[in-house]
Amino acid sequence: MADEQCIFCMIAQNKIQSAKVYEDELCLAFLDIKPATKGHIQVISKTHSPIFMELSEAIKNKIFTIALTIGQTLIKKLNATGVSYIINEGVGAGQRVAHSSIHIIPRYENDEVSIGWPEKQMSQEEISKYLNEIITKITSQNPSEVSAKPEPKPVEKVEEKHKEDIKINPRIPKYW
Repeated sequence: MADEQCIFCMIAQNKIQSAKVYEDELCLAFLDIKPATKGHIQVISKTHSPIFMELSEAIKNKIFTIALTIGQTLIKKLNATGVSYIINEGVGAGQRVAHSSIHIIPRYENDEVSIGWPEKQMSQEEISKYLNEIITKITSQNPSEVSAKPEPKPVEKVEEKHKEDIKINPRIPKYW
């Protein structure tokens, strides 16, 4: 289903011209009109949805498969040194069009594209509180528990409960 006010839906319906690089019955990939780098492409679903979670599994799988395939092709064909895949969902994340999309940005040496954030320094105590709070919220089955501020559990209990879920890469320092 399309949204008649959505620019991406209009592109998908050929009501607005675009530089298509891929199209099938479920999705469309086209050159971004304001590219971050040479070859910046967006992949969208032909079904209107502001967020990916509202799309069917088939559409999500197709979009991600196409995005990854295009990304690797851009690296090979444009001699990019890498690729950034970016999904912005919601205004707070920088989403400009309320239609789910994946930006595929080929990366080049000295391309002046900056994708980063300030890293927060945390003490061991702050890391433990943070870990407990996040794990408690994302594993909660009760919606009221998610919005409430639970008392932090001791680190030992969280570590034991989620020990099998946390796999430490030997190159990454262990903080908890």
